[in-house]
Amino acid sequence: MSYETRDFEVIVIDPDGLGKGKPSVGLGFRMAEKYMGINEPNLSRWLVDEGDTLRGLQLLKLPSGNAFEVIRISGTDGQDYVVVEASNWMDIATDLLVHPGRLGKATKEKLAQFVRWFAVKGFYAEAYANLKGTYNKSDDRALTEWLQARVAGISARKKYTDTLQKAGAKPTDYGKWTDIVYYGLFGFPASRIKQQWDVVSGVDLVARNHIPKSMHLKAIAECEGLVSMLYYPGRDLWDTHQQAIDVILHRYGG
Repeated sequence: MSYETRDFEVIVIDPDGLGKGKPSVGLGFRMAEKYMGINEPNLSRWLVDEGDTLRGLQLLKLPSGNAFEVIRISGTDGQDYVVVEASNWMDIATDLLVHPGRLGKATKEKLAQFVRWFAVKGFYAEAYANLKGTYNKSDDRALTEWLQARVAGISARKKYTDTLQKAGAKPTDYGKWTDIVYYGLFGFPASRIKQQWDVVSGVDLVARNHIPKSMHLKAIAECEGLVSMLYYPGRDLWDTHQQAIDVILHRYGG
């Protein structure tokens, strides 16, 4: 299945696990390594035979001492699968962030991304359902686009502020350079654009208000990323920004 632009190999644990015709599903260790960063040797090292072995159950005992049920399933393809129920993976990821043991920095960062992404999406879906009385496909797409743009923007922002620092800018100057990007792309400072995002789309004061917020965020992230690519020691930072802004405006038809 595909979920949030990611492809998962999902294994049915019980065809009626959540009620008649509502299967409970899980993910194997390979999916955990791919999206959570925990390699299979680590996961296998944490397996203990303290579960119900007659029913093909083992336990995954984490560095914290907490244990989660692991199921061994023989598939119709003749392969044996080691599976953890899907919701338990979220609990495992959270547990490992609090008690990482010897996990490296890269693994912890990937775990944090996994938890952040799925937790935020679930929370917003629940909030939409409560506030609007519904949560439809349009809401889901808009939320996914926003999350993607936000994640990309965080990475670009870090590179951008590092570039500003290398160019001799102080942290108190970052806001000024951010406004230069916003003025160049949208004609208004960041504070004004953010006010517009809080208003129902279609306000005539900003023609670009018809562009989704996710598109704004993407353009900003790309512009700041381009500044980082174009700048080199000794180059004028203002000229670097103007060149980056011109490229992004051209790319987005501005």
